[in-house]
Amino acid sequence: MAATTGIGRYAGYGVGDFGLNIYWNALSLVLMFWYAEVVGLSPTVAGGIYFVGMAWDAVTDAVVASLSARTRSRFGTYRPHILFGGVALGVSFCVLFWIPPLEGVALIAALTLAHILFRTVYTIVAVPYSALASRLSYDSVERTTFSGVRMFFAFAGLLTVSGLWFPLVRTFGGDDTAAPGFQAAALIGAVIATMALALCFAGTREQPLPGRCSDDPPPGLWRFIPAIRDNRALAILLCMIFLQSGAVASLLIPLTFFIEVNAPVFARKEVVMTAYASATLASIPVWTLFIRRFGKKAGWVLACGLAIVCGLDLAIAGARVIAGVPLQIIGYGAAFGAFGVLVWSFVPDTVEYGQWKTGERNEGAVFGSVLLVQKLSGGLMGLFVGFMLSEVGYDIDAATQSAATAEGIRFHIFLMPSLLLALSVLLILKLPLNRRLHARIVGQMGGRE
Repeated sequence: MAATTGIGRYAGYGVGDFGLNIYWNALSLVLMFWYAEVVGLSPTVAGGIYFVGMAWDAVTDAVVASLSARTRSRFGTYRPHILFGGVALGVSFCVLFWIPPLEGVALIAALTLAHILFRTVYTIVAVPYSALASRLSYDSVERTTFSGVRMFFAFAGLLTVSGLWFPLVRTFGGDDTAAPGFQAAALIGAVIATMALALCFAGTREQPLPGRCSDDPPPGLWRFIPAIRDNRALAILLCMIFLQSGAVASLLIPLTFFIEVNAPVFARKEVVMTAYASATLASIPVWTLFIRRFGKKAGWVLACGLAIVCGLDLAIAGARVIAGVPLQIIGYGAAFGAFGVLVWSFVPDTVEYGQWKTGERNEGAVFGSVLLVQKLSGGLMGLFVGFMLSEVGYDIDAATQSAATAEGIRFHIFLMPSLLLALSVLLILKLPLNRRLHARIVGQMGGRE
């Protein structure tokens, strides 16, 4: 039976993102490295495959969001997709880390299709999971708590991947670039993630919709664009999320390569990545309390400022290394922890804002568009990182990389996050939605104040 009271309500939802983030962070931290260092593709081709998969994922978000919102079952609207899609997602993840016995264009095509397959199944599970947040509570402050607990589990997934992936690879394969080790790590990750999604299904319960009968059919896919156009809060938030997602991806995608080119100075990959993940995870309760007390806009500005300071310090002083870990990477982790809480507490509020403005509740358009811009942003950054690695001279066959290559990657890790986050701060000043307005909107629609 679904947990309906106490911490079980929050943990039941949050554990689902633990499973999803095993997949998401394996792709963010490892997939480009797998394509380049294990499969042997050039960074440009690796970035191209990454972009195609993410772009496909983004395109299918709108379709899945619209279709899943129409689901009617004794389990609810969104929960069945989490349960029944979880097993297929685990299988497709294992296929992603398999090298077919092909060469040249045929190999690239097969790897691209495997990536598309995974991204399709991921969308079928992840879009309903995200949309479920709009049915768990209609209180903006409580949504911040849901989001904070969710992000705690999400970054626990990041910590699991960053701390265990390469040790598992070495245990089952012998070194950091052994294909059997990657396949074993993928299988173990898939089993854990599938169990987490099953627990999410069991631990959640959807609440009745405010302001209209739950049996009314939701708007169709054709209402996707008008729903964004007529919802000013959503439109601005989408631009902010595009910039923020690009900023995070611009750090995480090249992070493994950044550690690799600084191998004489930095600790092993799992040590640096675990330090980043630990900082992110530890910051979640702090950010949740701060946002509940001072508001989401203040949290966004402060998080962006902290990340920009870390980037500037990396550019001016170079990596400040303690025990093999660059302190600026820890600072990035502490700053980026805020965005998980912020994004997924902002997004459900725009559902009611749009309903208030237009009289039409379109959860599919809201959550589908958010996931679309997140993945499109990440895909474009993956493509950009592939070109950047080639441009700075990263050589997959070299035992060590040149100093110019290391400097080029460091410059990217400073510049891109700082630039994108600075632009997002300018946008949040124009966001028309706040806690007090949302409470008034929900009250007018007959929901809980």
